[in-house]
Amino acid sequence: MSEMQAITPFNWMKLLRHGDRVEAGLRGEWVAPISVEMDVNNRCSHGCRFCSFGTVETQGYRQQNWVEFPVARLLPLLDELRELGVKSLTFTGGGEPLEHSKIGLILEHATSLGFEWGVVTNGNGLRGRAQRAIAAHATFCRVSLDAGTSDTHQHTHRVATPQFHQILDNLRHTRAVAGDRDLTLGASFCVMRSNWKELYQAAQLVKEHGGNYLEVRPTYPTDWRGDGWNDDLSRDEVDAATTELAHAQTHLNDDTFQVIGMVDRFASLHGYQKGYTKCRTGAVSTVIGADGRVWQCCIQRGMDGFEVGNVMTQSFREVWQAPAHKAMVDGIDVSKCPRCRYDHGNRLIEAVFMGADKMHSNFL
Repeated sequence: MSEMQAITPFNWMKLLRHGDRVEAGLRGEWVAPISVEMDVNNRCSHGCRFCSFGTVETQGYRQQNWVEFPVARLLPLLDELRELGVKSLTFTGGGEPLEHSKIGLILEHATSLGFEWGVVTNGNGLRGRAQRAIAAHATFCRVSLDAGTSDTHQHTHRVATPQFHQILDNLRHTRAVAGDRDLTLGASFCVMRSNWKELYQAAQLVKEHGGNYLEVRPTYPTDWRGDGWNDDLSRDEVDAATTELAHAQTHLNDDTFQVIGMVDRFASLHGYQKGYTKCRTGAVSTVIGADGRVWQCCIQRGMDGFEVGNVMTQSFREVWQAPAHKAMVDGIDVSKCPRCRYDHGNRLIEAVFMGADKMHSNFL
């Protein structure tokens, strides 16, 4: 892989562009998050067995909070976040953001405030007013696809009727509506035993339907939080999946499309180590749930000991600056946390901003 191919939306090195906020946070100063994940909705019409936040069988975090964020509080909340200096919003879940009854209005309001914003969606609702707003204003839209055929998609997402081809058509139409605008359209592919052989086919279809990338990563277990998914790939299956990944990259990557393999996440399935001592990424990125609760990170949504406060009863500033927030962060024992999407960010902070300068940053 060339250095330029490694420049993707998923590379934590981008944190270096926000060194001022990282360093201020390390000094103990108050800093607003750079980005906020907004769970505008906990409801979802898909029933993925590997969902991190609850399934029909487990009745987890989402099912216990089957709500959408009331727009009367959400719009002023976006005003607050912008005033505090938050740069970007990701409308995600939780549940399915495009199933919020006022999602078009929400996206348009985020645009009017000058936010950069993106959407992570199952793709079935990528149409109408929301699609027009995404095509005209979003930085990115990523569809959770997880299959290369309709049958496998219906099996993994547990939808009553096939949606696979409609979702791909929605992707193609979004690209057409966007025209020449620089909108990044992508899809994700969570690798498991039932789908890894379809990785190449999924990438080819996403490319043919106007996508810029297919992000490929393994599913992570959810049984640690009581949600029952533990489908870790064996070493042989990891080898087979990463070989298929390399095959897709060789034949499909070009100037307009990438198959992005989260190879470190495959490696962490066997022989995982944290590689850092404290979670510090929560100071620059946070999650607001559909019920108003603010969480340290997306991995720990709904878990005891990781709630910062609730914006239904307080302003975001009050929640963020409360002594209880610092006490919660100081109380996190990362050795007890599962494998995590924030691992690289935390390793980067300790390696670059603290202690030894392992990058030799003044040598260009």
